[in-house]
Amino acid sequence: MWTRKAALMMTSGISLVLVGMMMSNFQLMVIGIAFISFLAINSWVTGHGELDIVRTLSADNLYKGDDLYVELAITNSARRRTQLLEVFDNVPHEMKLRSGLNYMRINLGPGQTTRIRYVLRCPLRGHFSLGPISLRYRNTFNLYSTEMFVDHRSDLIVFPQVRDVEEAMVRSRTPKMYTGAMTLRTPGPGTEFYSLRVYVPGDPFKNINWKAYARTGELMVNEKCRDAVTDVFILLDSRDVSRIGTVLKNPLEMGTVAAASLASYFIQRRDSVALAVYDDRLSFLPADGGDKQYFKILSSLAGVAPKGNMPLQAVTNALSPRFSRGSPVFIISSLEGDGTVPHAVRDLAGRNHEVIVLSPSSTDYERLVSRVPRMSYEVMKLERQNRLTALAGFGARVIDWMPDVELSQALLQVKLS
Repeated sequence: MWTRKAALMMTSGISLVLVGMMMSNFQLMVIGIAFISFLAINSWVTGHGELDIVRTLSADNLYKGDDLYVELAITNSARRRTQLLEVFDNVPHEMKLRSGLNYMRINLGPGQTTRIRYVLRCPLRGHFSLGPISLRYRNTFNLYSTEMFVDHRSDLIVFPQVRDVEEAMVRSRTPKMYTGAMTLRTPGPGTEFYSLRVYVPGDPFKNINWKAYARTGELMVNEKCRDAVTDVFILLDSRDVSRIGTVLKNPLEMGTVAAASLASYFIQRRDSVALAVYDDRLSFLPADGGDKQYFKILSSLAGVAPKGNMPLQAVTNALSPRFSRGSPVFIISSLEGDGTVPHAVRDLAGRNHEVIVLSPSSTDYERLVSRVPRMSYEVMKLERQNRLTALAGFGARVIDWMPDVELSQALLQVKLS
């Protein structure tokens, strides 16, 4: 492809030749032909060669708000120089360049290597891909340019932020609101003392209570209360109405933070966590524990997008065979535009489930992007309070989560039925 300089030179050469012919001026014709010949000779001079490009990322998975360090190693593997070469690494528009540049002009000799280093800030969660790499070659006199792409992509997952909720669990007025690793009042492997019994051959010596032996003269062993884990179900509302607010602050973004934080807390307590996301359809991740389940949940939350309008009762009806008996159910939803929420909560409470409703206030998020009249805001706020009070009357524990309140603080605000 010709550059502007080459087009101007070609135009000038042709013009000089034509004017020289009209004026019978041999010198102008020679100068015009020289311009055209110079362009033709330059078209034969090529560069670029063969390039080996390797992109290295500081991490394949990171959390929202973290920095990503990127390095491009560019090596000229040909036996000639690249001439003037522009390299541009394409990055997703959701990421912000924090330091360095993802662009460089280079002129590498045979076997030479250069590196491009830059840092990206990842303000949004999601599944992203860096690349392809754009190359633009210009010849020595900047008369011709050639553009091409190297289809080298690097996949990246940005997880939602995980907040610490342990402090909220300790300070809650109802510490059993979050059912975790439960201690059963039956003997078995565990940590809490249950009773003393007579020593039986085969019992571990570490369980012998030597103080009781010194007092009674008979070998006695300690029995512990058996610990049992429970299944925790998290239902996340990702309907289209959850997009209300800004890109960084809306019910869905806050809901993903809450779901990731709760999943992290319960998995650390050795519980099994199940995740259900409903938008235009239902996506369900069966209950399981461990680090593998934790990263499955984070990967699922990273790809959540607002769409559809599936009612909550349809979700609970579909999952009712999967709910463990008496298991706690977290419902993370703004509760807007869904008249089936009271019926779904009543059915879950009637099945002896402990229902916790964590509701980001969409009314307040709407004020971040539009000017809502004060009277209209007060009316919407009152309607929302009535909905939350009605859910508390059905036996649910309701948390009204305001935009400027941290998750650990919001978990302390529970309306008891």
